[in-house]
Amino acid sequence: MTTPWHEELRHLAEVESPDSSAVTFYFQPETPQNASHREEAILVKDMVRDAIRKEERNGNRKTLRADLERIQEIGEMLHGNHSRAKAIFACADKKIWREFDLPALDGGTRIHVNSRFWLKPMAVAVLEVKHCLIALVDSEKARILDYYMGELTERERFEDDISRKVRSDGFGGLEAGHVERHVENDVMRHVKRVADRLFEIQSEKKIDCLMIGCRQEFWPDIEPHLHPYLKKSLVGRFNVDPGLATPQEIQEMASTLLAEIQLNEQQARVREVIGEAQRNGRGSLGLRHVITSLERGEMQTLLLGQNFSARVVQCTHCGHMDTRIVEKCAVCEHDTRHVDDVADALIGIALRMGVQVLHVDDEEFANAGNIGALLRFRADQNTAEKLAS
Repeated sequence: MTTPWHEELRHLAEVESPDSSAVTFYFQPETPQNASHREEAILVKDMVRDAIRKEERNGNRKTLRADLERIQEIGEMLHGNHSRAKAIFACADKKIWREFDLPALDGGTRIHVNSRFWLKPMAVAVLEVKHCLIALVDSEKARILDYYMGELTERERFEDDISRKVRSDGFGGLEAGHVERHVENDVMRHVKRVADRLFEIQSEKKIDCLMIGCRQEFWPDIEPHLHPYLKKSLVGRFNVDPGLATPQEIQEMASTLLAEIQLNEQQARVREVIGEAQRNGRGSLGLRHVITSLERGEMQTLLLGQNFSARVVQCTHCGHMDTRIVEKCAVCEHDTRHVDDVADALIGIALRMGVQVLHVDDEEFANAGNIGALLRFRADQNTAEKLAS
């Protein structure tokens, strides 16, 4: 599924600065030793000073220095950034300045200056984040919440008047039955109203999944009113009293459920890639094979293991990557340059080509090379004979 994050990253991946003035800044707040957060400001200031000195030695222009100094000014005002990580991508020559608040990042605060932006940390943090809708429902009230990037916010709430007529047996108990049916109808209308609103939100295509929290005995009153499309997006429910559950409890339950879903999705994709590779089908494993598949345009999904890293060389002319450390490109014989983190280079190419990027933490996948791909097709199998058959 393509999300706004995919589009943002793809646009950033397309940027290339000929004079290597693309600046990437990642800020990861740490637990401060005092309330002033001065350690963070000092750290950013030192990083910027070191980057300026290095780039001045390389002869880079004043526009780069201006971007770095602006980052320093922002770093001095972050003050923990409300416990959110932050990313800034700047390139004055291309008139680019983009800021993003992010969930937690691996690797801490750092600055990177190169011909392209350093997208790997942000891709790991946001590409698989799901926007989840949570409905807490009882017989009279409902709350609809958004859970996204570790934050829980209330979208809207409902409260419907349910009949409170005092029950009496009446003549032969008929009035008691009438009141009971009236209450049941009120509850049904309330639940249907909530279900219809959930379907409207889902139809806006702005959520990835739905969770419902209710008391166990109330679920049979909710389920029949959920639209079939809504049921497809329902990834789970939890047994809570909507009136008593705290935001922290709801967030913990949602986080746990989403982690299980993500793990299951990763494991299913890993099994698919390994199985396809073993049968010489639409699967590719190992760095050399993955590079070949990407350069041939075969790739549908790039799978990268946690902490995968490797050095390669890349042609300065045609962009071909080689796992052998050679000085000349095997394709066009132009000079090559060293790429210390091929994962970041592959992510950038994949994003520019519209290829999905998936980060996985799986032991079986790690043993299979920790890098793989699901392919749309295999170019070496599209022979005239095979197509004819």
